[in-house]
This record gives sequence, C-alpha cells and structure tokens, in this order.
Amino acid sequence: MRKVPKVKLGDTGLSVSKLGFGTYEFGVASFGINPEEGGRILTESHDLGVSLWDTSDDYSSHPHVAAGLRLVERDDVVVSTKTSARTRSQATKSLQNSLKELGTEYVDVFLLHEVKTDWLKDSREVIRELEHEKKVGHLKAIGLSTHSVNVVKEASRFEALDVIMTICCKADQSMISKYPDHIPLEDGSIEEMIEATRSAHKSGKAVIAMKVLGTSAPPLIADYRSAIESVARLDFVDAMIIGMRNLDQVKKNVRVILAC
Repeated sequence: MRKVPKVKLGDTGLSVSKLGFGTYEFGVASFGINPEEGGRILTESHDLGVSLWDTSDDYSSHPHVAAGLRLVERDDVVVSTKTSARTRSQATKSLQNSLKELGTEYVDVFLLHEVKTDWLKDSREVIRELEHEKKVGHLKAIGLSTHSVNVVKEASRFEALDVIMTICCKADQSMISKYPDHIPLEDGSIEEMIEATRSAHKSGKAVIAMKVLGTSAPPLIADYRSAIESVARLDFVDAMIIGMRNLDQVKKNVRVILAC
C-alpha cells in the first residue's frame, strides 16, 4: 500500500500526513487497548504514512503515544496534544506533565482545548505564556481547538497563534440538529464554519479538520468515503484528524485519502 502523502502545516514549518491519527478511543473511550497495543497500532500506522498523532491531557492516551514514540524516530512523527488549562501557570504545568507523560523533550503542536467564546479574550494571556515555551523549544507551534464559528473568526486575528483545529464535515444543519452530540457545533451554521475556516487559512493559520466523521455520527459513518473525501479535497484544510482504534480502520481511511 502506498503511504499517505505529507503536506505543509500552514506556515509552521512542519510537514504532516494528510491523515492524522486521533487517539481519543485509546483512552477515555476505552476499548481495552493498553499502551503497548496502542503504541504498536500507531507505529504500524506510521508505516502507512500516518505520522500525525493527536492526543490530549484529558484523553488518557499519552502513554499510548509514548509507547509509539519509543518505536520510531522522534523526528518522523508530529505529535499534537491539547490542554484544558485556563491560566498561564496551569498551561505551563500541563505542558511539563505532557512532556513527561509522552517521554519527549518537545511537542510539535500544543493546543488550547475546546476554546469557547466566553474564554477567548482571556486565552491571549495563556498564548503569551506558550510563546515563551515555544522560544525555549518545548513546542513548535501554538494552536487551539474549538467548536465555535466565532472563535475561529476571532482567533484568526491572533498573531501568535499558528494552528486552528475545528469542526469540518460533510453535514447540513438538519444532520447537526439531529445529532448534536455527534457534531457539537457551538454556534453558527456549518456553512459559516466553513467560510470562517477558509478565511483563517487565508490569513496564514494552519487548519486541521476534526469531527470529519462526527463523533461516529451515523450518517457520516455510513458514507465514510464521501465524508472523508469531501474534507480532504478542501484547499484550506491542511490535515485532518480521525479517531481510530485498530489497523483495519487505519487502512480503510488511508485508502480513501490515497484515492483523492
């Protein structure tokens, strides 16, 4: 099987696989996957070109990613992790803990997790702290993840912010209304999110799509090929994260990406 191609992640200087491995199901949504098994799945995915590994301080999957990192060359993988910290000191502590749990001297992308409109203004202080951590080499790119159209619009103006990870999927409002827990759009419409994300990318922000299949949204899972293809072909989406838990799922999704 051919490998997933690498693409530039905006202006970060990082090269990532078009398809990223979301590790949520290794931890919080446990399917009984221990760190050693998770690490093996990640390294076998790496052999297929999936070199962007996404985790978070609240996924309980840092040990799985750490196990995978021990089996590959560190520079061959881009690790993205997230923090739920809401103060400068919390963010610093979270980053230090993440580095320890991941067994690495740096993370490639460090994201403020699930930023909502009511905290966006105060997030600037945390981002300033992360700028220092970036200068000393503990991280390479600063970003945020969000389900909010308004946050994407405002964050695109944050000079120090490198990456925006947000909802991007082939869903209309009727689907979102029917499956709000699967496609948790905080505000606005999916069309407005697409336009805000396009503008953010045009302003120089790297864009990583999430919820490409929703949180296993039935209509998107049923037509997963079309769902993945539709996002992969968007010129303002640099990469996408899809949650996976075994190699069969990885191979299935890789085939779709290679066919685009």
